[in-house]
Amino acid sequence: MSEMTHETHEEHIHIPENSFWPLVFGGGMFVLLFGMALRDYRMFITPVGLLILVVGLGGWITSIVREKVPSITPRIAGKMAMWVFLASEVLFFTGLIASFLLLRAEAVPGVDHALVASIPLVSLNTFILLTSSLTVVLSHDAAARNLQGRLKLFLLLTIVLGTTFVSMQGFEYSTLYREGLSWTGNGYGTAFFTLTGTHGWHVLIGILWCAVVLIRALQGGFNDKNYSGVEIFGLYWHFVDIVWILLFTLVYLMNTSAGLPVK
Repeated sequence: MSEMTHETHEEHIHIPENSFWPLVFGGGMFVLLFGMALRDYRMFITPVGLLILVVGLGGWITSIVREKVPSITPRIAGKMAMWVFLASEVLFFTGLIASFLLLRAEAVPGVDHALVASIPLVSLNTFILLTSSLTVVLSHDAAARNLQGRLKLFLLLTIVLGTTFVSMQGFEYSTLYREGLSWTGNGYGTAFFTLTGTHGWHVLIGILWCAVVLIRALQGGFNDKNYSGVEIFGLYWHFVDIVWILLFTLVYLMNTSAGLPVK
C-alpha cells in the first residue's frame, strides 16, 4: 500500500495558476520589433516595447519563483518540451544565418573590414562563453550528487560569465559603430546586428533563467532526486553556446576582408 501511495505522489503533475505575464511579455516583444521596423518613430516606440518586455519578463519570473513547487512538469515531459523548442530554434537561426550569408555575398567587398579588428576581442568572448558551458556541466553534476554548495557556486559563476559575454558584446558593438558599421547603414549591417543581437538576447534570457534556477537552489529546491530544472536549463545554455561557435566561425573567421588591410 505504501508503494502505491509513493508511486501516486511521484506521478503528480503540478499545473501552474493562470498568469497574464506571458501576454505582457509577448506584447512587449511585438511592440519592440514593430518599433525597430519603423524609421521615423523608432527612437520613441522601441524603448516603450523594451520596457513592456522587461516588466513582463520580470513579472513572469517572479510569479514562477513564488510558486515554490519542486517541479513544474515531470522530468521526461520537460526535457521533451525543451528539445522541441530547440528544434524550432534551429530553424529560426538557420533562417537568420542564411539571410546574413546572402546579404554578405551581395555586399561590396570589404564591407565587413571592421570585424577583422574585433576578432581578438570576440575570441576572448567566445572562450568566456565556452567556459560558462563548463560551469553549467559542473552545476548539473553537483545537483545530481546533491552538493548544494557547489551547485550554487557554479550557477553563480555561469551568471557572471554570461553577463561578461553580453557586456563585451555591447562594447564590441560600440566599437563597430565608431568604425562605420551600423544596424541601419546597409543590408549587411542590418543582417549582422540582427543575427548576433538575437543570439545576445538568447544569452540574456539564459542569464535570467539561470538566476531563477539559482534562487530555487537557494531555497533548497534541488537534490539528487529532483534536479530537472538544472538539466533543462543546461540544454538551453549548451544550445546557445553551440550556436555562437557557428556564428563566430561564419561571421568573424570566414569574413570577406581577411586578405584586406585593416583600416
